[in-house]
Amino acid sequence: MQPYLSRRALLRAAGIAGAGATLGTLAACGTGSSSSNAASGNVVTIGFVPIGCAAPLLAADSLDLFNKHGVQISLRKFAGWADLWTAYATGELDVAHMLSPMPIALDAAATNAARPTELSFTQNTNGQALTLAAKHHGHVSSASDMRGMVLGIPFEYSVHALLLRDYLVAGGIDPVADVELRLLRPADMVAQLSVGTIDGFIGPEPFNQRALASGAGRIFTLTREMWDRHPCCSVVMSKQFRLAHPAAADAIVAALHEGASFVDDPAHVHESAPLLASEKYLNQEESLIAAGLTGSYLNWEGEQVSDPNYLSYGDPTSSTALTWMAAQLARWDLGGTRLTFDDTAIRDAAFAVLPKDAVTNDDPVTINGHVFDPTRPTAGYR
Repeated sequence: MQPYLSRRALLRAAGIAGAGATLGTLAACGTGSSSSNAASGNVVTIGFVPIGCAAPLLAADSLDLFNKHGVQISLRKFAGWADLWTAYATGELDVAHMLSPMPIALDAAATNAARPTELSFTQNTNGQALTLAAKHHGHVSSASDMRGMVLGIPFEYSVHALLLRDYLVAGGIDPVADVELRLLRPADMVAQLSVGTIDGFIGPEPFNQRALASGAGRIFTLTREMWDRHPCCSVVMSKQFRLAHPAAADAIVAALHEGASFVDDPAHVHESAPLLASEKYLNQEESLIAAGLTGSYLNWEGEQVSDPNYLSYGDPTSSTALTWMAAQLARWDLGGTRLTFDDTAIRDAAFAVLPKDAVTNDDPVTINGHVFDPTRPTAGYR
């Protein structure tokens, strides 16, 4: 089995070839965008997708932390990643909540266009899970039992999709030939699981909790068991915006740090859960959000677990983590002509999106049983 597959084959298998082509076309339209497109007067519009990973951004808005730091923002909600990607790539937004591999792809022109982008703030680490349909309980005990399944992913440029492919390969499953990876908006994942059109999904909160509460699914494994302390979501901004509005950029990041500190504190769960549950933000049941914040879930064996490391907010942005993501984009031929499967190209792409306060080191990290060396990011993957 070859773990290094063509992008065409990967997109065909995932059922998202059309989406991939659209992203490339729309990104090409955004190469000449101006930061004035993202703001009205002194108000900066920040796009977000309503998932639990966005909690620092949402808390900063609700608690008026942006105004406290001297910047006015307006949040704009998007139903899924493709719509938000398009708005950013075409210059409607200069600041956005994104999955952490997305700024790497944008900055490296992986979709046939360049939008110089900085990953300004890592919103969360951990907090994701591979959830399978309840009907598979008792029949699935490892990745090797997932052959033939249809599994939902939120976006091709997501840590979810990259981790899942790597997890499957480590378990002896070809993620192109042996399973179907289907692109789904997070909000659609539980509904698809309930009616049986997918066998499982890898995704964020509160959708794993919704699957548990409905009885449609059970958490098979946490992504932190694939890679502990892995980053998931971020807030990014165009480098042009950062250059033109340094004070506003710094104020946004400062407010996000405060928002992350608030929602990461277990003592604030009773305040954070209703705040995030509101229609303006996640529009989900408060109890489901509280369960995600406290790390309370039913595992595959039917045991009730309370895991304080289930989800964390506001951890530093890691160069090693971004290097792994860049390596996986190149490994799966998602990096276009610029981000190739080459150690130098991969490291350059990862370091190019780092903010000034990022943690930069070359410490190895274990992911799906493989010791990843950020100085040799292609080693062991081909």
